[in-house]
Amino acid sequence: MMIAYLNGQWVDAAEAAIPIDDRGFLFGDAVFETGRLVGGKYFRLREHLRRLAAGAAALRIGVPSEPELIDIARGLAERNALTDGSLRITVTRGRGEAGPPTVLATLAPLRPDWRESAWTGWSVVTARVTHPPASSLAQVKTTGRVHGLVARLEAREAGADDALLLSPEGFVTEGPSWNVFWRQGGHLYTPSLDLGVLEGVTRTAILELAPKQGLEVVEGRFPAEALDDAEEIFATMTSLGIVPFRSLDGRILPEDARDAARWLTEAYWELVAREAE
Repeated sequence: MMIAYLNGQWVDAAEAAIPIDDRGFLFGDAVFETGRLVGGKYFRLREHLRRLAAGAAALRIGVPSEPELIDIARGLAERNALTDGSLRITVTRGRGEAGPPTVLATLAPLRPDWRESAWTGWSVVTARVTHPPASSLAQVKTTGRVHGLVARLEAREAGADDALLLSPEGFVTEGPSWNVFWRQGGHLYTPSLDLGVLEGVTRTAILELAPKQGLEVVEGRFPAEALDDAEEIFATMTSLGIVPFRSLDGRILPEDARDAARWLTEAYWELVAREAE
């Protein structure tokens, strides 16, 4: 039995219930954040919680304080007897425009072979659906990310693991729930935030680590064709860290060319071990 937190109560996750008139269910009127438990400690959880609070403020949704949310996260680890897992905190407006908000938090265990599975990599296709245009709300993680849902449906129909989104102008942006990087020679490229790309916590960590690995980072607006000459491409996310692309739109990316992904994966998990709290 997995234990979840719902509106001040610790409950059996299988029995947790939210009213059918909750605005998160009806309208996607909600924000969420994820976090990573590693060795019984959370990595940069405060950064995730600050983004949650900022997103909730933009939507005028009340959220518990940072110390309260940290206590909830710790409580999930203790009650579920987990040392490694994926945290998700969702806050909806609740029942009616005035709330009170619904607060749901869960901690899911990872499959035992998650490291090997991540390194196996993904086959990725470029989605036909496009990424929303950049806006002042680009950094708000709402539950209503329809473009990501449709992109993943396209990937499933194509027999791929996931999908890469382009902007309406054809620039590379991100995946449904991850940032993207690619290497060409000694340069590491990633789309700039002004495209409406989410400023992922793992993305930030990679930007810190890459120069230490001798890589020159270039952020910018890159057309899809820029990936044609990439020697390696990889996704970054809180849950798995770095996941290399095995292929993109049918083009095979050989495992023996994953130099940056290999260096950065080792450096990233060393950083996680040092900073987890």
